[in-house]
Amino acid sequence: MDLARFEVLERRIKSLAESFNLTQAENRRLRQQVDRLQQTVAAQQKTLERVQRERDDLSQASEALSGLGQEREVIQEKLRHMLATIEWLEKHTAMSGASQSG
Repeated sequence: MDLARFEVLERRIKSLAESFNLTQAENRRLRQQVDRLQQTVAAQQKTLERVQRERDDLSQASEALSGLGQEREVIQEKLRHMLATIEWLEKHTAMSGASQSG
């Protein structure tokens, strides 16, 4: 081999070495970016799980509140009925008291 061929080969080897070094640096940068993205995804996953738990808790509380609202309506209706009964009894008691006095 002559000197010119060696120089061409040397330049190719240097070029390949530089390309290899650049590729390694880019791979390191991409790996760091992937690591950051994985951390972000993990944090968002935890947040999503917390939000889902809170949503489930809120749904249960909403169901309980709805049940309490229904119970309240039943109690109010019973109280209205009791009040009407008491008013009727008071009216009739007053009438029978007046008829006994008179």
